[in-house]
Amino acid sequence: MNLDAVEVLFLHYVNGKTEQEAMQHNFWTAEYNRSPEQLLNQLIETGSVAKSHDLFFTLTKFTVPVIKNLLKKSGIKVSGSKQELIERAKEHQAFIDLTELDLEGVYVADDSLETFLHDTVFINYISLHGPVTIQEAYAFYLKHPDMSNSEIIIALHEEKIAAGIDKSNKYDVVKCHHLLAEYYSTELNDIENSLRHLNLFTILIVLQSIQRYLQPEARMKQDSFFNIDNYTIEKYRNLLLMKQFTINELYDKLLDHSEKLPYSNKHITLAAQFIIRYIIGSGQAETKMIESLRL
Repeated sequence: MNLDAVEVLFLHYVNGKTEQEAMQHNFWTAEYNRSPEQLLNQLIETGSVAKSHDLFFTLTKFTVPVIKNLLKKSGIKVSGSKQELIERAKEHQAFIDLTELDLEGVYVADDSLETFLHDTVFINYISLHGPVTIQEAYAFYLKHPDMSNSEIIIALHEEKIAAGIDKSNKYDVVKCHHLLAEYYSTELNDIENSLRHLNLFTILIVLQSIQRYLQPEARMKQDSFFNIDNYTIEKYRNLLLMKQFTINELYDKLLDHSEKLPYSNKHITLAAQFIIRYIIGSGQAETKMIESLRL
């Protein structure tokens, strides 16, 4: 497949869209410096997409009531899902009056690309999140064409984590752990790996706060250094309510998951203690952290 990463992403985007829908956003120019017109023409020229006027595609742009009304006027059964209604309309197309509908052609990917589209769904996820770029993701896929979408997404973020863990600015690392915690939970229903990345996400934030606190000039400018966002805290509390682990087990997991991080054992322990106190709602969490750091 002789397409670049942006063209592959646009292929996913334009598949099943009318020309008006495909051209309505300036995202492509702003984000990738490529016009949607240019991208669409490239896909048409390579035979990757073509405009279809088949009812199977064009009727998807109308609501269920509109399609039902169309069938009802021709005395055709109107029960079933939207897809069933469309199939019924296509089956009885010769007996249906379509003149009242403004049927626009829909761009459809070539049938030969069905497997390719399935194997590159990961590019949609990458485009919406980051910090991995779609160019990095597509290049990785070309080197590992046998990996599943989930395997590619996980491997890309693990690589980004490994590349950034020893840098002073750990923004990409923290974000990757956050994304993987969500991905394992919502897409794979893998609570254990989700918790591992949630713990690493949370403890890295606290450990980085410790590093900033230990800079005298920074400490003088801010009253509060240590906190955890409510969304993360509620995730922990919900897991505790569901009895996925006890608070003591969570503390042990925080230490276990963090043992290879490039920080001192003292700071890792203090960060884990702070997280536990924060989760249980202790008003002394930050005070005890600061007291321990001053010893």
